[in-house]
Amino acid sequence: MVAAWASGKLDAAAPAAQPQSDRSRVKRRKPYIAIQVPPFCWGDEGTDKVLDNLQEKGRVNTIWAYTYTYEHRRLTAAQIPDHGKVAFEKDYNGGSFCDYDPKYFRNTILDDFRAPDYEGINVIAEVLPKAKARGMDFICWDYNNAFPTLPARMKNASKVLEIDVYGRRVNSACFNNEDFRNHLFGKIENYLKTYPDITGIAWGCERQGPLLNMIGGGWTVPHISCFCSFCQAKARERGISVERAQRGYRELDRFFGAARSDQRPMDGYFVGFWRLLLEYPEILAWEKLWTDSYHEVRAQIYGIGKAIAPEKPLGWHIMHQMTLSPFYRAEEDYAETKRYADFVKPAVYNNSGGPRMAEFLNRLHATIFHDARPEDFLPLYYKIMNYEKEVPHENLPTAGLSSDYVFRETKRAISGVNGEIPVYPGIDIDIPTQKGHKHTTPDDVRQAVKAAFAAGAQGVVFSRRYSEMQLANLAGAGQGLREAGVI
Repeated sequence: MVAAWASGKLDAAAPAAQPQSDRSRVKRRKPYIAIQVPPFCWGDEGTDKVLDNLQEKGRVNTIWAYTYTYEHRRLTAAQIPDHGKVAFEKDYNGGSFCDYDPKYFRNTILDDFRAPDYEGINVIAEVLPKAKARGMDFICWDYNNAFPTLPARMKNASKVLEIDVYGRRVNSACFNNEDFRNHLFGKIENYLKTYPDITGIAWGCERQGPLLNMIGGGWTVPHISCFCSFCQAKARERGISVERAQRGYRELDRFFGAARSDQRPMDGYFVGFWRLLLEYPEILAWEKLWTDSYHEVRAQIYGIGKAIAPEKPLGWHIMHQMTLSPFYRAEEDYAETKRYADFVKPAVYNNSGGPRMAEFLNRLHATIFHDARPEDFLPLYYKIMNYEKEVPHENLPTAGLSSDYVFRETKRAISGVNGEIPVYPGIDIDIPTQKGHKHTTPDDVRQAVKAAFAAGAQGVVFSRRYSEMQLANLAGAGQGLREAGVI
């Protein structure tokens, strides 16, 4: 039977889901000690060996197993861990790393996406029984980033891609495209109905709207999108002029291009940027349209999950940009997100956070704040973001961010959700950085774990991927848990 959500045209102006009437029904692990594990690890090292490492080194009790991703391991010599086999992937496809029932994808053209990689492993069938036998929980980690290879790797993906302001198809799918939405919704139904023994679902997507893509940062795609027929129809329902929005974004593109060439306007770069927003308020209206669409999709995913299995937690990975960009922070409002979440996992990656923050500040310097150098506006930026204890701009790549940053961002997230749902900060363990930049040490991890729990976190998620982590640093996480009195 086709699900009710897939029976007809989606409402472009669908409201965000209301909170669960009784969140006490949700089964929660306490403490929640999780880790993200890519699909190749289970065959690479052997499932039992991986689970041994996770329990013995990191005291992990919850597996976030990638069940859907198009991202693959991209190793350099500096990123090779001290466990598993060293393998550089050449022919990788990606997709679903578990089997699925086609009936849940009858209402979408994106119905053929089973990953053939790693001998077609079904990570749920392979890992869940063994994890459960050890008393560990199993979370389906559904990761939906915009990967450059997606159009070539997924059948029909090219038909759901966003269209930029110049009319070109890009490599990220549109959240207003009905086929893409129904693909996302079908996966949730498949997880919960085909695999009733899973513990819950974690959903992630690291994307931004067109304006924030132009300003830049580590999670941007080089596209000013989306202006497809679905987005245009939604804009007209809101009374937004499609033509003026397109004109405004093209003007802004030219303006930022001039900034890259140091062609300073008479009144400076920031004044010129603000003047364009005043002339074309449709720029912000279109950014809001994109952001609202993203929130609507997550709210609908949550509604589907709760209708099927109200006791199973379903929550969101909140990308690192949330803690680096004041603009993205305004768009990813915890007070709104909590309405359709059983938990949030904010990425508070302190070691890689230094280089990433420096990169974002450099992008601000290249665009709206080109009137000044990053070190000039850094004190104001730190005051805006509440990071006064962090290092000067020139030291960010090599020093990283402190455990105080982890504490403050965890505290802010807990306050943002008003303590109504758990906050599980993502802890940086060997997230890759460039040569000469900050690299993780066991003490870094130990201090970050302690800071998260000192701020009131009910759990942590060791991130980004187990396959990148040195076992000594994973053991540092276990030490932090002991010193925090969690285990």
